[in-house]
Amino acid sequence: MSIQRIKVFTFLMLLNSGLFAAGNLTKLEQLVSQSNYQQAWQQAKQLAKTHEGDPRFDYLYGLSALETGHYDLAVFALDRVTVNQPTVIRPRLELARAYLKIKNDIAALFEFKEVLRLNPPATVRRNVERYIQVMSKSSDSDREWIMDGLITLATGYDSNANFGADTSVFDTPVFGSVTLKDSSIKQDSSFAELKTQLNARYIVSDTQSWFLKGKLNHKHFSSAKDVNVSELNLKGGSVFTVGRQKYQLSLQNQLVHVDDHAFSNTVGLQAGLSHELAASKTLAASLLVEDYDHKQQNLRDARRYGVSGNYHFSANNIRHQLGFSLGHEQPEQKAGKHYTRNTTSVAYAVGHVWNAANSSFISTQFQYRKHRASDPVYAKKRKDKRLLFKIGHTLQVDKNWSVFAKADYTKNNSNLDLYDTDKAFVRVGVNYTF
Repeated sequence: MSIQRIKVFTFLMLLNSGLFAAGNLTKLEQLVSQSNYQQAWQQAKQLAKTHEGDPRFDYLYGLSALETGHYDLAVFALDRVTVNQPTVIRPRLELARAYLKIKNDIAALFEFKEVLRLNPPATVRRNVERYIQVMSKSSDSDREWIMDGLITLATGYDSNANFGADTSVFDTPVFGSVTLKDSSIKQDSSFAELKTQLNARYIVSDTQSWFLKGKLNHKHFSSAKDVNVSELNLKGGSVFTVGRQKYQLSLQNQLVHVDDHAFSNTVGLQAGLSHELAASKTLAASLLVEDYDHKQQNLRDARRYGVSGNYHFSANNIRHQLGFSLGHEQPEQKAGKHYTRNTTSVAYAVGHVWNAANSSFISTQFQYRKHRASDPVYAKKRKDKRLLFKIGHTLQVDKNWSVFAKADYTKNNSNLDLYDTDKAFVRVGVNYTF
């Protein structure tokens, strides 16, 4: 074949490919214009690998995802359109609607206000202003609690259910040879787990809302029943915004039962601040003060202080989070000082949305814990270096149901060999959101 024929053949192939791609998008556009969103969504998923990044496709993909309940994917796709075409109004309106679906009111208001800044037609302006008015809940009679929740049922295996020591006998400088109780030695077991969560929001205005969250978890171990754990978490407070800043003030309470006996009761006050750098970039910080009441040993009672910071950003369907935290504990009784510690930690997490149904995450955290008084067994301060690693995958079956698989590993290295230990556990389960 001559060079000229090769050029002609290549040109025809490229032309045919371009016409084929254009034909696919035209068909997808027709399905969307006919409000046949379910069929459009099925076709859009097939075209995503080759067309993602094309603003025309991203808009059709995002709108189809939004109308079929795949709200996170809709946000990612429509956000790409607004980045590439910042002055086009319709994608920004749909992006605002997608943010409302995932309950990110701040981002939704930002997009609505950006639309107003773009001088939309009078009809669009009135509709946007009505959206903002509804969100503001300016009339008391319009205000209501917005509710949603989650139920999780899981099973798995834990290599160290009680986070116990690897061996039972240790040589110590104070007491010589020490033999631990069976309850302090590593216990492995399979487990079943039930989690429930209920969230409620009360929107006062476009700049303030109240919230209440409740979580109830129970984990039952088949071979380590003395560490069966039940946990109740309650948190309530207010969120208000000023521009791109969001402020939060909340009260929280955690009750823990182990082996059907009260283990601890923690009451805390938390203040938080987040600043939205852009639609996909956020800086956040928080301050926490709490009272820890150990129900089985008064010497462990303490006042806890913590400060933390995070940076969230997203790109190409990948979510990143960098974080750090500092913690300080003050014992209520001087004799319990060796139970308290100062903690420093750094963390990184990444999550990726592969397609309409599949998403994964990986996270790692390093903690350095230094106790504030000498350990009575070793006559010197305990210092721990702890590494935590998590990985998981979720398959969204439909709008409400999903299945997941997760694995965790924790390694604790201490300068006091009594406290060297590790644990690994895996679990699989199903989530139902409502």
